[in-house]
Amino acid sequence: MMITPTYNTGSHIIEKYQFLHHFLPHPDTKKRAKLLQHNAMATYALVLVLFIGVFRITPRFAPGILGYSSDISVSDLLKSTNKYRNENGLKTLRLNTALTKAAESKARHMFAQNYWAHVAPDGTTPWDFILESKYDYSYAGENLAKNFDSSNDVVKAWINSPSHRENLLGANYDEIGFAVVNGILDGYETTLVVQMFGKPRASIPIASEEEETKLLTAYESKSVVEAPSTQSANYPVLEKPSLSFVPSRSEEVLPAVDVTTASKSITLVVSAFLFILLALDVWYTKRKAIPRLSGNVFAHITFLVMTVVGVWFALTPGIVL
Repeated sequence: MMITPTYNTGSHIIEKYQFLHHFLPHPDTKKRAKLLQHNAMATYALVLVLFIGVFRITPRFAPGILGYSSDISVSDLLKSTNKYRNENGLKTLRLNTALTKAAESKARHMFAQNYWAHVAPDGTTPWDFILESKYDYSYAGENLAKNFDSSNDVVKAWINSPSHRENLLGANYDEIGFAVVNGILDGYETTLVVQMFGKPRASIPIASEEEETKLLTAYESKSVVEAPSTQSANYPVLEKPSLSFVPSRSEEVLPAVDVTTASKSITLVVSAFLFILLALDVWYTKRKAIPRLSGNVFAHITFLVMTVVGVWFALTPGIVL
């Protein structure tokens, strides 16, 4: 009698599909998916920490590689500022040439001296730039912003900050000046926005509509003069400034890696990956009635979500001062 050989393919099939338990809980061992276990969690956290480290260390060795590309215009900043003032029952501010030059000088000085503050390390104050521009003021104020990618985001950030909002809603101000300048600060390519407010002494007329129109037309011409690329200790603090302008997004030289886009993309990818794993875990556990014997997956997901949020805030652009 001839016996036909038989093969047990069950173990082969099981072995073939074992990779699924990287994503799904194991019904026999009662363990969660391998990608949701403790060692996987630790790996995710380590990768995210390294990601932050790379973005913090790279500018020291390769300045200008990382940056924050932006599309900010003076006309949009002026419109948004005055719109907010009008909504709060305040008068419209005129764009003033002297205040604009003072703001430009302040922005260039911050790039040249590599600092981010209202008062420079050498003691130069915003009022020094305003006075040097021949603006004789009775009231003056300054708002700063960096790492933003749009004019509306800049103004919204100022509105959300009590001290900056106080300047935006300053009833004593009549005029305003803006500077939007590209350069490298702390190793990152970025755009600095300087907003200067002023009220001239009673004997000095405020800027005319014609003066404002000429300034806006000059900005719209996109004549580009970048900030100094080197931090010179001998940079003349109060040299007579000339207006410089940031080109449109299509014309400007973008950084090799845009920090804003990179941080948003990685945060989105990690968050989506974790959400999918969690959804699969909940669905498969209920379907197979697998009891929880290896801890609470929600606790681990919460830990990772906190880590992702930490990465987001560590690398998030948009800082006002």
